[in-house]
Order: sequence, then C-alpha cells, then structure tokens
Amino acid sequence: MANQISKAYGVKDYLSIANLNPSIDEKIKINLIDKINNEIEKDYNTHSAVTHYIDEYGFVPPFVLMKIFTFGVASSYCGLLKQSDRQAIAKYFKISDKLLKQILKNLTTIRNVAAHSERLYIYTSKFYLSFKLIDMTYVKLDNITNLYMVIRCMRKLLTRFNYRNWIWILPKKWTYCLCHCLVLWCENSYSCKFTSTKKYK
Repeated sequence: MANQISKAYGVKDYLSIANLNPSIDEKIKINLIDKINNEIEKDYNTHSAVTHYIDEYGFVPPFVLMKIFTFGVASSYCGLLKQSDRQAIAKYFKISDKLLKQILKNLTTIRNVAAHSERLYIYTSKFYLSFKLIDMTYVKLDNITNLYMVIRCMRKLLTRFNYRNWIWILPKKWTYCLCHCLVLWCENSYSCKFTSTKKYK
C-alpha cells in the first residue's frame, strides 16, 4: 500500500482528501485524515522514524506511516482509496479490489474480537465474503462469514511458505485456547463441581 501511495501521490502531500475515493462522504474522509494526523502526533516522541522525518523534512512518508498504523486504520485507509489505487494494491495479491476490501474488513473484526478476549473460535460475521473465489468446492448455505473462510483467505495475502508455517502452528494455538476455555467452563459451571472422597497414597 505504501508503494502505491508513494507512486501515485508522492511521499509528502499524499494525506489529502483529494487523493481518496470521491464517491465517499466528505465527513468520513476528513475523520480518517484527522485520525491519521492524530496518530502521527501521538507517535512523534515515541517512534524514532516519525521523529526523524518530521524534524528533518517536516512530513512522514507512507512507508513510515504504515509502521504506526493500527490494523483498523490501515484497513479503513485502504477502503477509502480511489478504486484505481485499490486495484493496483489488490493486483499484487492477484485478487480483485472488492475481495481485498472484504478480507480486510473481516480481519479487522477478528482482530477486535481477539483483542477484547471474546470467543474467536465461533466467529461469524455479516460482512460478506466472496468465498467462491477462494474455494469453489466450499458449500455455503447462507451469507454469514465464518472463521474458516477468513483463515483460508490468508492464503491470498501470505506467501506460500509463510501460509504453510502459519497453518502448521495454528492447531497448537487452537489446542491451547480450547483447553483453556474448557478449564474456565468447568470452573464456572455448576454441573462441573467435582468432589472426591477417594484418598491417594
């Protein structure tokens, strides 16, 4: 995303409403730009690259900005770009800009669920996902997006090597999470209060 923004608008004056999708409401675009500028101001004294570029050049280039973005802001920013820019970014992943936007929206929701310690393993979302473009054999009976579908979508965003490594460690993390949930359920469930009268030597 940083490469495309730099290529299209340069490294200095790219944070302009004129560089965003003209069909999006003006207030939404202004709110996003304000949020980004507030993030830059907040990180001025804590992020060395931000401090360096502001002090030396008076601006923060896109490749530095991406380092301080939260996932949610990065997703929103990508979603508000002009279609030509979104298409250029999506082309890198060999998918459509529409599918990329759908994936990012669901990933942002998943990130928020995980960050607030909610139940990720039963994740579902009403944010539509064109999953037939990912797996034509998957039988989808409704318009609900589930966790499996989002995990499969990561194959489009990661290299084959990184995706395989991620999938390999995923079962271990899920096993830990499920065991942890089971322990919590047993501790808090009235039906799981065990008492033992048998003594062991």
